[in-house]
Amino acid sequence: MFGPALNSFTLTLLAFAFVFGALWGSFLNVCIARIPRGMSVVRPGSHCFACQKPVRPWDNIPIFSYLILRGRCRDCGQNFGGRHALVELITALLSTAVAWHFALSDESLPLGMAIARYLTYFTFVAVMIVLSFIDLDTKRLPDIITLPAIVVFFLSGFTVADEPWLPRLLGLASGYLFVRLVADGYYYLTGREGLGLGDGKLLAVIGALLGWKALPPIVFSASFLGILISVPVLVATRKRAQKSPAPPPAQVVDPTNPAVTPDDPPPTLRRTEVPFGPFLAASALLYLFLHDPLWRFIQSFILGY
Repeated sequence: MFGPALNSFTLTLLAFAFVFGALWGSFLNVCIARIPRGMSVVRPGSHCFACQKPVRPWDNIPIFSYLILRGRCRDCGQNFGGRHALVELITALLSTAVAWHFALSDESLPLGMAIARYLTYFTFVAVMIVLSFIDLDTKRLPDIITLPAIVVFFLSGFTVADEPWLPRLLGLASGYLFVRLVADGYYYLTGREGLGLGDGKLLAVIGALLGWKALPPIVFSASFLGILISVPVLVATRKRAQKSPAPPPAQVVDPTNPAVTPDDPPPTLRRTEVPFGPFLAASALLYLFLHDPLWRFIQSFILGY
């Protein structure tokens, strides 16, 4: 069964899930912008970071306000960037997918269980989105999100009951320990940091809800996505470095904030720092919705049974 019958009631619930997700997507933008800065996500209210003017309620409608204002502050004209609308749209679409896949696909589910499943997996989706965009901005996965999320998702797993507690406990522990061993080994061999321990905590979050069996395919697909995206980024970076004019010889480089100079070696994949968190989060979401066909593929074509 691929989903519920598309009657008027189901469509209404899916539309509600879309709007609900878009509204929370607006809040996720606040979290992405403020948590790395150590700011409260509650106070002050939504405001322009450039002119500090509060955002009017009618300018705070998810997705539509961005389109109407063309991505600019009404007061000072500062460009907000398209990411605000993108986060809202992604959250809305994933909220709809969660409602369809986890709450409405099984018509025998009691109402309370359907709501619990939706809220649990929507919260998981929201955490993956916030951590992905924070990692893209700062190359950090803040403990203030990952550590509570490990506890929350392990406990919420008892409610949705998709995975027994022991596989989830093993997933929680092995997710962190795997990255810790890889990171420590890489550091001892090269003297440089590779994977950050934040990636291990993110894997612990994923394993706490999805169980240990989810981790190998998620790590594999995240690595594949990382290579698929990092190589073109590296090529583009090298081309820009070759085309950019050299700075004048008298240019002074601030030792506290060194810039790339003509004497620096060209960027290489080994030395290019690419956050791994977004790839782990994207792979976790793919596994969340496609784990059944994925495991059928693994059993049939890889394991041979």
